[in-house]
Amino acid sequence: MRVNAFLADSAEVINNKIYALGAGWSAINVRSFPAVHRRVAVAVSIAVPYTETNTKHQLTLQLQSEDGKHLPLGARAGADGKPEPVTQMGGEFTLGRPPQLVDGDEQTACFAFAIDAMRFSEAGFLSWVISIDGEEVTRLPMRVQQAAQ
Repeated sequence: MRVNAFLADSAEVINNKIYALGAGWSAINVRSFPAVHRRVAVAVSIAVPYTETNTKHQLTLQLQSEDGKHLPLGARAGADGKPEPVTQMGGEFTLGRPPQLVDGDEQTACFAFAIDAMRFSEAGFLSWVISIDGEEVTRLPMRVQQAAQ
């Protein structure tokens, strides 16, 4: 599968089309650390080959530090009600074969992930890791740095 992805300030998918604002950046400048960034969106477009349609696929998005550590994207309430870190987003997707699809043609599946109030404890180089069916397919680089005063 071919994957195209980009970072944006905001993104959503409507009728399998990505609508994005402030797209195409790769660095966040902050005044000081720790920092909270209002919103980070990751938009993903997947070209699914004809032979991979009618099959369930698993899409996973993770944020990784330079040393390979999976960073939290946020938190959710655990079974005991206490916050637990969320280190990945994604889910299953399946594309069928509609009657008008020509044998051999690929189809496109679009996704958008938005993370509000993203926290960063320090400056560094990060990678958004996109995997399909447990196999890494692409990385989006992102640098978090202190802005020049």
